[in-house]
Amino acid sequence: MQGSSNGVEDTGGAGKVSRGSERKLKAQKETMWGTLSRARRSMICLPHPTAVCANVRCRIAAPVSQVQPVSYKEQVDFLDWLKERGQRDAYASTTVGISAHGRALFATRPIQAGERVLRVSRDLLITPDKLPAEVTKLLPQDVSEWARLALFLLAEQHKGQDSTWSPYISCLPPLRSIHSTVFWKKEELELVRHSSLHRETVQRKAIIGAEYAAVQPALQKCSHLFGQRIAQADFKHAYATVCSRAWGIEALQTLALVPFVDFFNHESYCQALLSYDEEQGFAEVLADRDYAVGTQVMLSYGRLPNSILALDFGFTLADNPHDQVEVWMGISRRDELRKSKLRLLHAHDMPTFLHADGSDSGGSGFTIRLVKSAIGRGKGIPHALRAFARVMCVDNEQELNEMAAEAVKHDGRLARRPLKDKTREAQAMSLLLARLESMMQQRHSSLLTLRLVETCRGKNAGSSSPITVHVQMAGDVVGGEMRVLRSAIAWLRNHCSPSTVLT
Repeated sequence: MQGSSNGVEDTGGAGKVSRGSERKLKAQKETMWGTLSRARRSMICLPHPTAVCANVRCRIAAPVSQVQPVSYKEQVDFLDWLKERGQRDAYASTTVGISAHGRALFATRPIQAGERVLRVSRDLLITPDKLPAEVTKLLPQDVSEWARLALFLLAEQHKGQDSTWSPYISCLPPLRSIHSTVFWKKEELELVRHSSLHRETVQRKAIIGAEYAAVQPALQKCSHLFGQRIAQADFKHAYATVCSRAWGIEALQTLALVPFVDFFNHESYCQALLSYDEEQGFAEVLADRDYAVGTQVMLSYGRLPNSILALDFGFTLADNPHDQVEVWMGISRRDELRKSKLRLLHAHDMPTFLHADGSDSGGSGFTIRLVKSAIGRGKGIPHALRAFARVMCVDNEQELNEMAAEAVKHDGRLARRPLKDKTREAQAMSLLLARLESMMQQRHSSLLTLRLVETCRGKNAGSSSPITVHVQMAGDVVGGEMRVLRSAIAWLRNHCSPSTVLT
């Protein structure tokens, strides 16, 4: 799977976790920033393609160049396997080929927008319940679906040609061919030090290590299924393969590998999504545009930023329209009103995050996206982030009480409207601006480092070498975050004086 094209304390929490790693990481109620405070708590699961049960198919994306097909034998073996399993509809309109980004699907006949291009029955979905019972009973209950599917792949790989899934398994990426950031060297990961990608990668690696430790009893007692020893590197590769290819099938309440569907490549503007027909029991993809014979047929994995694409799938997109930046805002421990402000935030369903020792960080994380107009309403900068900044800049108890009373008058949400005192509103926006400008400077430094690495090492490496690929990916991540920050800064600069504050 691949793609085609001021009083602010900067302290984060522990980590973003998957559904299967709460016990091992002691993070059952953690998010990417840490454990939520006394306010609302929610689980954020390991990200995977979010295009599961939607049906939007309209926007036309840029065309993709023609490429070479895969070997005749590999293609025939895989298609024969599908045919033997009664999956003729899976390849009625497409076939497997090789693009500049790896395996891909190409139209074998003219395809019209709205037409079904692929259908796979429930029987062909690889779900965790297909793992042998003797393995399942040896696994702790909280071993994740990702780990269970990884074990399934390892068991089937051990069977070799004797596996009924062999034609599909043989088409999966080989060891050391996935460029997910979990495989990056330490110095390569430093290139995205200031991005949320760095933290999330460290956390993902910890999750994989914890899952590997948890499945050891099964691996050791079922050596006849897995071989004498499964190294952590092999488990990590299988786990990353699942993260890059599995889909959450909402109707079935399960994670699943969907043979043939996972050969679709991702395009940021594509609106063709994988959906599941619960009544008829099959997954399908409908075209979002017309395709000529030989054209690569695309799919959307979801509106994903480069940070997620790099971590989950091992690729990035230049000028990704879905890029985003994680912003941390925290109330200083030196703030005399810190306790009052935290009480006010928590009372209005605005959580802060707890450190590992249980103390309140006094801060929270927010996601900002591209702000398309510097003179508009600032869509892309969350209202919750602006509200947090307004609370931060208050310097007396009376003003906090007035904020609480104002929230009661409206919809109960705290400080969601510009402050009536335009000078105070400008102060709040200036506080937020200073934070974003600091983040921008951090990424500018990272960009200079990237350019230095490209100059020093790029000349001695081929275009497909890991270091070259990883530097390019890091550049896409940092560049995308800078683009988002630049747009938000431009908007804030227009709203940092009392004369320009929106009312």
